[in-house]
Amino acid sequence: MSDAPSELHVEPTSGELTPGETVGAGDPAVTLCELKLAAVLEIGAWPNRLEAVTETLATLCQADPPGRPGRFSQGDAALLGWLAFGRFLWLSDAEEDATRLGEALDTNDAAVVDLGSARQGVRLSGAAAIDTLNKQVAIDFDLKAFPPGSLAQAVIDQVPVVILRRSEDSFDLLVSSSLADAFLCWLRDAAAEFGYRVGDPIDHAVPLPAS
Repeated sequence: MSDAPSELHVEPTSGELTPGETVGAGDPAVTLCELKLAAVLEIGAWPNRLEAVTETLATLCQADPPGRPGRFSQGDAALLGWLAFGRFLWLSDAEEDATRLGEALDTNDAAVVDLGSARQGVRLSGAAAIDTLNKQVAIDFDLKAFPPGSLAQAVIDQVPVVILRRSEDSFDLLVSSSLADAFLCWLRDAAAEFGYRVGDPIDHAVPLPAS
C-alpha cells in the first residue's frame, strides 16, 4: 500500500495512461509514458545451440551480445535482453521481426514466441523512479550494482514484471497485457506520493531515452 496521503490516491477506471494526467502538488518527480511496442519476442535457445543463437541474435540486433543473463544490448535495429540461461528478450519497432527472426533461426536451434499482443510497456522516469519501484522491488538500484543495460524479473503487487534500466533514472517495465490494469493502478498509487505526470506515448521504444 502506498504511503501517499489519501487525497493523492487515484483509482483509474482502465489501464490506459492519459497524457496530461497529473497527480500531486509542485513539480512531479515521476513521469509515466506508455511504450508502443511493435515487436516483443521471446527466444528460447536449445542448450547445445546457445552460442550460435546468441551470435545470430546479436548480428540481427546490430549490437554486441549482452554478455550474461540480467543484461541487455542496445542496437540500431532492436534491444536484445538475456533473461535467463537460454532465454532472450527481443524488443523492436518493426512488427515484421517475428517473421524475420523465425526465418533466421532454425527450429533445431531455437524457438521464437511472438508476445506482441500479450505484453504492455510503460516507461517510468524521473528523480523518484527508483523510490517508486523500491516500494515493492528488493533490488539494489545503485549504479554500480544495477547500471544502465541491466534487466531483472520481479513480482510487483503479484504481477510479474520485466524491468530494464535504460538510463540513470529511466526504466522500461513490461507486464502481461491481461494484468496491465492492476499493475498501472499500483504504479499510479505508488508514484502519487512523489507526484507524477503522464507524458505522451513513446512510439519508438528502441532508441535510448534522452538524458
